[in-house]
Amino acid sequence: MNISQLLAVDLVLAILAAGAWIVAAWMVISSGRGPARPRVVDLALLLLGLAVLMTAARYALLPALVAGSWWFASERTTISLPLTAIPAAWAAMAGVPYLLRRRNTGPPPSREQPGLPGRTHEWAVLAIVSAAASAIASLALMFVLGPFPAPWTLAVLLFLVAGTVMIARLALFPVFQVPHAAPAPPSPPALPGGSLAPGRGLVHRRTTAAAAVAGLMACTALGSGVFAWLGSRSSDGAVIAAAVGHHGGVTTAPVVAPTQVTSLVGEIPDNAVVRHYELTARTEHITLPSGESTDAWTFGSLPGPGIEAQLGEVMEVELKNQDVSAGVTLHWHGYDVPNAMDGVAGATQDAVMPGQSMTYRFLAAQAGTYWYHTHQDSAEGVRKGLYGTFVVHNPTLPRADTDIVVAGHDLGGLGLLGSSDRNSVYAAVPGSSVRVRLINTDSLPQRYLLDGTAFKVAAVDGTDVNQPQEVTGKLLRIGAGGRMDVTFTMPESQVTLRSDSAASAVVVLAPSSPDGVNADAAKGDAAAKVPDVPEKASDVPENAPDVPEKAQPGVFATTPVLDLLHYGEPVAATPVPAENVREEVLVLDRQFRFVDGVPRYAFTVNGASYPLVPSIEVAEGDTVKMTIVNRTAEPHPMHPHGHHVQVLSRNGVAPSGSPLILDTVDVLPGDVWELLLHANNPGIWMDHCHNLDHAAEGMMMLLKYEGVSSDFVHGGHSHNRPE
Repeated sequence: MNISQLLAVDLVLAILAAGAWIVAAWMVISSGRGPARPRVVDLALLLLGLAVLMTAARYALLPALVAGSWWFASERTTISLPLTAIPAAWAAMAGVPYLLRRRNTGPPPSREQPGLPGRTHEWAVLAIVSAAASAIASLALMFVLGPFPAPWTLAVLLFLVAGTVMIARLALFPVFQVPHAAPAPPSPPALPGGSLAPGRGLVHRRTTAAAAVAGLMACTALGSGVFAWLGSRSSDGAVIAAAVGHHGGVTTAPVVAPTQVTSLVGEIPDNAVVRHYELTARTEHITLPSGESTDAWTFGSLPGPGIEAQLGEVMEVELKNQDVSAGVTLHWHGYDVPNAMDGVAGATQDAVMPGQSMTYRFLAAQAGTYWYHTHQDSAEGVRKGLYGTFVVHNPTLPRADTDIVVAGHDLGGLGLLGSSDRNSVYAAVPGSSVRVRLINTDSLPQRYLLDGTAFKVAAVDGTDVNQPQEVTGKLLRIGAGGRMDVTFTMPESQVTLRSDSAASAVVVLAPSSPDGVNADAAKGDAAAKVPDVPEKASDVPENAPDVPEKAQPGVFATTPVLDLLHYGEPVAATPVPAENVREEVLVLDRQFRFVDGVPRYAFTVNGASYPLVPSIEVAEGDTVKMTIVNRTAEPHPMHPHGHHVQVLSRNGVAPSGSPLILDTVDVLPGDVWELLLHANNPGIWMDHCHNLDHAAEGMMMLLKYEGVSSDFVHGGHSHNRPE
């Protein structure tokens, strides 16, 4: 089994063990009343044995989890193991002998009156109750406290366990017991002053004490919840503080006035060519080529207008908001823009509300395939259509004869490839070069099947692959936000591109002669379906070549996926600087948290949800080794803004092919990635899961440079919501 499956087994065992302990405790309590019932005692023995077995099985999983990474078993080993092992051993030693004696037909144990519970019964009940309470506490550690529990939360947890045992002791076992044969007194004997006799009065006081302990436990649990709720509410309207130190809080430079993010605009040459674009965000009703229609938020089209530039040119993009009431921004996904141009509401700017505008201006300093999208309420905004493509060309390198961009997107259940949910047809001359730029603009991973030719993956996340090899018979898996550039030589037959996220959409590259006549028709092929295919034909089914409407059943489930870790050829390794190397661990998990004051089963980073996740604080020039551990059952495409990262290893395996440089790292369940980030772009940057629903539920944090601050706020009067 892989790590993700082991974690799932551990969770199931923890839940079943807790249930078995609870039922066993109830049955042992019941077994002490009246004559022994063999079937009840047998069932109690069975449940007790299963509870012990499942608890021990959890411990047996720990070595395998630790082998994957210490962070898969950290709190399970240091906290949960002793928390559950000691009560489980006590319960086994006290409960099993007691139940076996109750099952026998011989005389009752010594120190017990026939037919009445005694010390052995009391000892067994308290032991099993403690095991049940500890098992529930172990679940609370998993679902509530997380991998980095604060000391006070552990103290609360231990108090709740001890309080449960104390209540059981006080409520179930009074000190003074009336012998079985003794007649009941007509009324409690009174003492001078009207008080009860010592035995019966103590019973009443113990009942009151049990109620008091229960009340204190309830107040403690409620107070802890209120404290957590206040923490989540206090973030609204909070300003991002400047990082003043790093390396454990040691300041390495004199304290000076902080630099505002708005001043980090980069350097722009005076004589650079300016590429000016205007984008207007609006709400509209969209009708797709299939005839399906839906309400959308767009920048005027789906995807938004394609933006292109060449290296060295200046991008100048004016954003206007016509009527999107939630507000909009422009974030340049994967492009290392200056911080002021990053487009994150509440961190680098205020959201652009209806009737407002903002101009983004930056130097096109890196070539490749990227995309843009809103970073204000983006979980909804991007899903509804506020996204577009962004490509920067290198003028010193030859361009492909046919160069197309395909953005895969799910628009409310309607799968799109580019702008169509049906056929999109392009023409290419056989023997000519073709480049297809694949962009996953969705929040879920996508798998692409290119059929009809061998191909190469020329670039990943905008970075060229070193000496890519030809690929056939493999899928391309692209995590949310990621990109791949595919190149091939056009064959004399058509090439099709499909995605598992857009079942009814297909991109077709049809062969054509240099003068624009379909190649098959030029050969006299009477079956040719496209007599004259333009550079991009209309997205109308009857204009499409003769291709099946959908991929063959099961092809996406059975075709292997290309592993980029071993693709391409390695280059001479760049040594990691020996100085200023930092190490940070990001444990991705799920716990019950308050998000915007609402209790949710949230996605967390290091046990906290945004904006309560501690920031990674760096100084310019630092090198940070980041270890990302996914303990959930879902993939998390982690995206650090303003930076690319180099992959050092995945699950302990280093890349054997081309260096893998990414801006969106798709961390699958049970994965452990080690990455290298060079702090060379000052600012305050988001680092978040690009499944935008996960980000909206807390899986975000900040990368903050020393001495940089922001006056923009989360929420507040500007209604900033970065996710």
